[in-house]
Amino acid sequence: MRSVAYVTTTFPTLASFIENEVHRLRARGVTIAVFALRPAPGRHQPEHAPLVGLTRVVGSPLDPRAWLALLGWLVRRPGVLLPETLRMLWASRGSLYALAGHLGYLPAAALVASRVEAEGIERVHAAWAHFPGSVAYLAARLSGARFSMAAHAGADLFRTQAFLAPKVRAADFVATCVRENADMLRVLAGPRARVAWIYHGVDLARFDGGGRARDPEPLLLAVGRLAPPKGFDLAIEALAALAPRWPGARLVVVGEGPARAALEALARARGIAERVRFTGALTHDELLPLYRRAWLLLAPSRVMRDGRRDGIPNVVVEALAMGVPCVGTRAAGLEEAIRAGETGALVPPDDPAALAAAVARLLADPAGIDRLGAEARAEAMRAFDAEANFERFFALLSGGNGVAA
Repeated sequence: MRSVAYVTTTFPTLASFIENEVHRLRARGVTIAVFALRPAPGRHQPEHAPLVGLTRVVGSPLDPRAWLALLGWLVRRPGVLLPETLRMLWASRGSLYALAGHLGYLPAAALVASRVEAEGIERVHAAWAHFPGSVAYLAARLSGARFSMAAHAGADLFRTQAFLAPKVRAADFVATCVRENADMLRVLAGPRARVAWIYHGVDLARFDGGGRARDPEPLLLAVGRLAPPKGFDLAIEALAALAPRWPGARLVVVGEGPARAALEALARARGIAERVRFTGALTHDELLPLYRRAWLLLAPSRVMRDGRRDGIPNVVVEALAMGVPCVGTRAAGLEEAIRAGETGALVPPDDPAALAAAVARLLADPAGIDRLGAEARAEAMRAFDAEANFERFFALLSGGNGVAA
């Protein structure tokens, strides 16, 4: 495999799983072009700076290049463009969200196809299964390139499944990071589905478990986008419940998002605002000292009514690699990453009392936390080594056989 076009939502970001794939592919000599449907949010990990120049933003409906490309494909390949567009739109008829996205990103797909053809790119790979997947699918169909796709969790698999099954069946392979999601895709798409279950993994050299020194008083972490599916309101409620017994316990909330103001208001309403610190988004280098000091990571994810949910949050795997036990919910993919009684604890979703009780049991046994942390590090090394998992992904991308896992 000499060249790949990645289609994604926004790039690069403070996340790293897609960015690290691109870094590793470039290190193997693969030429990469990245097509993002939206501009980058403005901040990324420092090591991702070289990826900025690889990225072209193609999702604007006002981009004249995209409309010219669409017109060009309409003239050159109407027998592909028209029926495939109609298939997408028909499949979207029950979801205004899906219909608007598929219609709105149609010119972007034409533009990606034109660039893939002009640059002789061999494969179009969608980094997400929803609209990036549809753009990549149509671009591959128009240009004749190979097509593959990654699938993750909330918005790309569960908010809408319009046109998802045809994309899965058409792909050389689909890589997904949660076993349950892999099973769902195989059922959805049928026997033609080539679905591989591959964890993103974590850089075990960076998140090396070194320097662990728990704070004298319990320090709890919650890391991620400040949005309802993360359930960080439950972490605040749990801290409030713990306050009488653990007056020194604190919660550090790392991340940004639309729920920040509501979370800050909740901390004030529960009388614990001085014990909850909101740091905003942090780079890995800024986050590592918090992992070293933390007693526990809280990941109280929930499944929203519209299907939004976590898969296996990357921060959970980072925490495990740093020897930080995790307390999560039995929702989405967390049960694959957190082994109750061995690397942390699991509680029902949307149950702050159960979350508080699980945290209290662990805080009462600091030596037990350290034992769980040692097992958490061992589990990360066993199952979540990014290098080993990338080798499986690279074999699929290069056309290797066998995707079952």
